Amino acid sequence: MHPSARLKGARDSRLNGNRIILCVTGSIAAVETVKLARELIRHGAEVVPVMSAKAQRIVSPDALEFACGVRPVTELTGAVEHITMFGEGRKHMVLVAPATADAISKISMGIADDALTTVCLNALGLGVPMVIAPAMGRSMLNNPFLSRNMERLRRQGVAVLPSFIDEDEAKILDSTYIMETAARTFSAGLLKGRNVLVVGGASEEPIDDIRVISSRSSGRTAAEIASAAFEEKASVSVWCGRVTEEMPSYVRCSQFGSISGLISMAKGKKFDIVIVPASLSDFIPLRKKGKIPSGEGALSLDLEPAPKFIDSIRKRCNMLVAFKAGAGSEKELLEDARKRMRAGGIDIIVANNVADVSRDTTRAHIITASSVETVAGSKRELAVALVRAVAKTGGRGRRPRSPP
Repeated sequence: MHPSARLKGARDSRLNGNRIILCVTGSIAAVETVKLARELIRHGAEVVPVMSAKAQRIVSPDALEFACGVRPVTELTGAVEHITMFGEGRKHMVLVAPATADAISKISMGIADDALTTVCLNALGLGVPMVIAPAMGRSMLNNPFLSRNMERLRRQGVAVLPSFIDEDEAKILDSTYIMETAARTFSAGLLKGRNVLVVGGASEEPIDDIRVISSRSSGRTAAEIASAAFEEKASVSVWCGRVTEEMPSYVRCSQFGSISGLISMAKGKKFDIVIVPASLSDFIPLRKKGKIPSGEGALSLDLEPAPKFIDSIRKRCNMLVAFKAGAGSEKELLEDARKRMRAGGIDIIVANNVADVSRDTTRAHIITASSVETVAGSKRELAVALVRAVAKTGGRGRRPRSPP
C-alpha cells in the first residue's frame, strides 16, 4: 500500500469519489503543492498531478508522486493521458494551483503547447469544472492583459480564486480554502443563490468598563455550519462574538460584543436564511461606570432580561434556525424546544443536552414542523445534516433581497 492511501479520508469524506487533476505551474508557490495534495486526499479525493516543465525545476515529480501515490504527468505520450485521466466512474475537476500569468493567459487563449495546457483545454472542452489559484508578483497580477485573460476564463465558467497579498506578492491561498472550494465545486448546490447568515460564539455583557459576563461557547458549531453552507454554494456571512475557534477564511466575518451591538448590526439588513448557534446571554447586568474595586468582599450584581436577537431578526429573513440547550430529560428538551419554536416563529430548532456536547462532538435533535432528526457524531456531521434540513424545509414566503 502506498503511504498516501492510508491518509485517504482521514479527516472526513466530503471529497470521496472525486478525482482532482492538480495542475502545477512554475511559480515558487509550487513548493506548497505537496501539502495541498495531502489536504485534498485527507478529505477523500483522488489527486492526479500534472506538472509543467518549469514546475519541475521548483518541486520534484518524486515529491508529488509521494504525496499523491500517482506518478505526475509531465509530458503526453501515446497513452493520451489528457484524455484517459477523465475516465468514467467519478466526478472530475481541474485545479490549477499555483497558476502563473503564463499558464492563465495560454489557457484563456486556447493555447495547448505542453501537457498541462493540453489537459486544461481538453477539460474545458469536456465541460469539466476548473478552478485556478493565481500566484505571482503583485504588479504582474495587476497587469491589464492578465486581468482581461482572467475575465475571459470567468466568462467560460472557470472559478478564479483571489490571491493572498503579502510582501507585495500575490500568494496562493491556504490549502483549507482551496479544499473547501473543491468541495463547493463538487456539491449539489443545495443552497445555491441563497444569502446565509450564521451567528456564533458568545456575547459579552459588560459588568463595568473592564469586566464582562460571557459563556464557554467556542464558535466551533458556527464555523462548521458556515463551512457546510459555503460548500452548498450559499453566499455566507458569519457574525461572531467571543470565540476560541478560528472562523473560515473563505466567508465574510464580522465581530460583535454585546447583544445590543448584535441587534444594531442587523438593522437594515435582510437575509434568506439566518442560523443562530450562538450562546447569547439571557440576562445582562446593570453596568457600573469605571472599575468595581477589588478586594471588598462579596459582590452582588443586578441583572435584567436581555433583548432577544431571535425576535429582532425574525422579520429580516425568509428562514430562521435557532438552537436550544437544556439540561433535563430528552422528553422535556423536545417539549421546550417545540414551545420555543412555536412562540418565536422559528422554522427549524436544534435542541441538545449540554451534557452531550464536547469540543468536537455533539448529540442534537433537528426539529422541523413535521420531523425530528437525531444526529450523534462530529459537529461537522451536525452541520451537514442541518444544511440539508434547511434546503429541504424551504422557508416562509418570498425570499428577501440580499444585503449590500
